[in-house]
Amino acid sequence: QSEALKEKMLDDEFVLKDLAILGQWTTFYAAPNTGKTLLTMWLISEQIIDGKINPDDVFYVNVDDTYKGGVEKTEIAERSGFHMLLPNVNGFDKNNLLTIVDELIKADEASGKIIILDTLKKFVEIMDKTKASEFGDKSRSFVASGGTLICLAHTNKHKDADGKSIFSGTADIVDDTDCAFIIENLGSTEEYYGITETRVEFRNIKARGDVAEKLAFAYTKEQGAGYLSLFTSVKYLEESDLAKAKEWAKIQRGHEQDSEIIDAVKQHIREGIVGKTELIDKVHEDAVASKSKI
Repeated sequence: QSEALKEKMLDDEFVLKDLAILGQWTTFYAAPNTGKTLLTMWLISEQIIDGKINPDDVFYVNVDDTYKGGVEKTEIAERSGFHMLLPNVNGFDKNNLLTIVDELIKADEASGKIIILDTLKKFVEIMDKTKASEFGDKSRSFVASGGTLICLAHTNKHKDADGKSIFSGTADIVDDTDCAFIIENLGSTEEYYGITETRVEFRNIKARGDVAEKLAFAYTKEQGAGYLSLFTSVKYLEESDLAKAKEWAKIQRGHEQDSEIIDAVKQHIREGIVGKTELIDKVHEDAVASKSKI
């Protein structure tokens, strides 16, 4: 049956440039408010504008948003031409999605279809190995039939020994997915009043195909501006800008880790103590940390 199977095989085209390949299952893990929804929508729109994918084949399933957020994102989907599925709008029920996917497979209509699940936890209990494995089997069947699946999921609240984010849930999803990325927040800088630029990096933790090891973006939030303004602000980060962003993130992490000492030092300076040795002694008396650490 090799000839019949070859006809169903898709060319290696990117659904999301350098990150997600057509005919594969890709999962992005990120902490809340990192911008995973924003960046996924921007990247899918970029490929549509470039004529790489047919917008009518794209179904963005947004079931983890406020009503206002859903409306704002639907506006962007309409501009790019892809479908935005919201709970209880036009009769859509998220509980029927996997059944619909099964019907697409049985009818031999899954090929070329692109489904984005935002977020994964609304469709599977990621802490349950059995259910995660069952979801993996269904997803693999969809992909094997020529479909493309992109899942957005959360990272663990705790980081690893190197301070890097790790995926939440059992390892089954990562084991079954074709490609997986962790989206790291590299920190934000306020350029001037009310405008903040946030930088993030996609870090690959599993790959099947020629995807990027790392890819970075920045987006700018302006106080009082809407989601469309945030969407149009997204840009790729050059390597030099990425290096600066990582250095800034390192400094910010240091400030966070040393915040108790810094606050104690500032308090004693306000009290009129400005000598280095005396400051160290006073903060040490507060039992905040060792003298060498201070």
